[in-house]
Amino acid sequence: MAVVERKEYFEEGVERWLRLEDETIASCERIMDATGNELVKLMAGLVKTDSEKHIEILNFIKKTLDGTISLTPEELGDVSQLLDEHIKLEKDSITLGETEYEESRHFVVRHLLSYLLMDETKHFKIFNQLRDFKRKLYPYA
Repeated sequence: MAVVERKEYFEEGVERWLRLEDETIASCERIMDATGNELVKLMAGLVKTDSEKHIEILNFIKKTLDGTISLTPEELGDVSQLLDEHIKLEKDSITLGETEYEESRHFVVRHLLSYLLMDETKHFKIFNQLRDFKRKLYPYA
């Protein structure tokens, strides 16, 4: 009984969150329509795009709660080398971005580089999580 209640709790939370993301997208669109400033449009557009990705992730969580999503050791093994190569790309992007950030004195450029560094760090973590899944499924790998 407790498992069902937790599932219902998460399903309700996901539905509320989906509605908030829809509102966030609409808000960003209003901001973008209300300004001619390219920087404001860019930043609102970035948040809008993130919210669209959040909706995709939340819908995936709904499928996961239904038990329709799985991950096998073989599926991770098939892409293991590609994951390792991608992690190196993300690390190189972070290193380059940090250098550029340190060299820049322009407030807007530093702000945008900071945003990119956060995103590259997030990408690095995402692919490292997949590699960690592999370690959990193959404890001796």
